[in-house]
Parts: sequence; C-alpha cells; structure tokens
Amino acid sequence: MTGVPIYHVLALSGGGYRGLYTATVLAELEAVMGRPIASHFDLICGTSAGGMLALGLAAEIPAIELKGLFEKQGSRIFGCRSLARRLLGFWLTAKHDAAGLQGVLEERFKDATIGSLKHRVLVPAVNYSTGRGQFFKTPHHPSFEMDHRMKIVDVALATAAAPVYFPLARNDRGVFADGGLVGNAPGLFGLHEVNTFLAPNQNALVRVLSIGTMTIGATVRGGASLDRGFGKWRGGLFDLVISAQESSVDYMLRQSLGSNYFQIDDKATPDQSKDVKALDRVSIGATNTLKDRGNHAAQRALGDPLFQPFRAHQAGAPIFYHGPNKNVPEAAC
Repeated sequence: MTGVPIYHVLALSGGGYRGLYTATVLAELEAVMGRPIASHFDLICGTSAGGMLALGLAAEIPAIELKGLFEKQGSRIFGCRSLARRLLGFWLTAKHDAAGLQGVLEERFKDATIGSLKHRVLVPAVNYSTGRGQFFKTPHHPSFEMDHRMKIVDVALATAAAPVYFPLARNDRGVFADGGLVGNAPGLFGLHEVNTFLAPNQNALVRVLSIGTMTIGATVRGGASLDRGFGKWRGGLFDLVISAQESSVDYMLRQSLGSNYFQIDDKATPDQSKDVKALDRVSIGATNTLKDRGNHAAQRALGDPLFQPFRAHQAGAPIFYHGPNKNVPEAAC
C-alpha cells in the first residue's frame, strides 16, 4: 500500500438523548488513546446529536466533557413545554422548545464559527427553504467559501431540528430540519467527501468508523391498525425514517469497504428498549443503560483487530482554504 493516500472517517449517527451512548464510547476510546480522538481522523461526520458531538470533537473539546453535556443537561435539552402547550399534543407545536438546547450550545460554543474548528467536519441538515439536503463543512476545499462564517451553534441547531420533537431552526442560510431526514448515519457522505473533494482520482484507501446510538428498528406490531393518520404516526414516522436509513447505510458500507468499515453499536435487550426506545426519554434508566452499554462497546472495540488501524492512524494537519484557520497561500486557492 506504499504511496496510497489513507483517509479515516469518523461517522456519528443521530439519536436524540441516545447520543449519550455515542459520547460514552468516544470518551472511553479517547481516555485509552491518550489524545484527542479527532487527531485519529481526517474527517468527522455527524448528524443531529452526532453532529453536535462532531462539532465538539473538531473543536477538541474533551469527549468526557461532551458526555457530561448529555448526562447533566439532558433534562434541560429535552425539557417539555408548559402544560397548556402539552395539551395540544403533537397537533400544533413541537414537543420540546429549542430554548434549552440553544442555551446549552451557547454556553459551550459561544460565538465560535465553523472556521475556527481544528479538524475537518461534515454536518448534514435539510434546508426546508430549498427542499434539499445541505451539508455544512469546514473550508477544506477551495469551493467551500460560505460555511466557515456560520456559528457552530446555528449549525448544531439546524442538524438537530427533529420534526415533531423540536421546532424548525432558522439562520442566515434558511430554515432547517434535522439532518436525520437526509442521512442519519453519515458514513456514506464521508466516503463520498473523501473521494470527491479530499482525494479525487487518487484511489485512496478510505476507512470508516461508524458509531451508532443503539437505534431500535421501528416496526409495526402484528395486530396494529394499518390505516394511520398523523395522530397514530406522531414521532414514530421520524423514528422509522432514521431506522431504515441506518440499516441501509450499514449494508452499503459493508459491501463497499469490507474490513475497512467498522461499526460500533448495540441492540437493546427487550427490557432495555423500554428505557431507550424514545429519542427524548431522559431518565435514570435510560442514562444507566446508555452509559453501561457504551462502556462495554468501547471495551469490545478496543479488543477487536479490525479497530486497530483506527487507533494507530495519525491524521495529517488539515488544509483550510478560507476563514481564520486558512493555511493556503492566496495563489493556491
């Protein structure tokens, strides 16, 4: 493999409060590796809760601190509205106000921008103003000239605006809905990003490490009604979208990359599924299950030979073409 460029992609799935599982895995891996986990990857992709984690890792916020944001601020992030608003159910308003999430993000990231990040990121969202997927990125290609000016808080709110659960997010670029609608497991986007923008026509060796959120396959019971309006679907429709996407992406990456694809995820037991089935359930049971399974998943990965290349890889310093971390002469742009 001498002379073949090697790129490692970290892909973090969305899953609401179940992002605590992902954060626990990251914290345990980082503790063992002894340096920022972002330094092992050439690109970090994250959707929704995974997008918030990706932005934090790219800013070199310790993973243990990101884990603490979920564990300590979960009730604030997924705080319910007033009783009067809740009585409206899912019919007229989102289940949760975005104020709690925005407050947590602003306290941690303040006015920092995408251009201030130290590592390459890709964060999917859906631009409801255009009806298309939108991918917020660091300026790691000459054509990426706008996103570096965006506040990290605005990007995080855009990718995490889960339909029914949170209101849509508006910023200077439009109105946005959760990135899980276009790609809850962003590993394929990462693979495309490397082959198209980071190493085009180079036959690069790309490895993808995907970390899930104990996503539970959204299924229908045998005796359930098949004639469903919005009152029956409610949040289940979004759950089905992300569940179907994750399984499809996992299949395609396994087919495309073989042993160069490694997934860390767990299936909840029937008892545990009662704790973690809902994206927004913040409870002692959910917290304990997500942390316990995340700790075990990290231990399992560290002992797997297929994980070792990710542990050994040292990513090169990223090239940024615009923004405060620009490190390319003007002529080269």
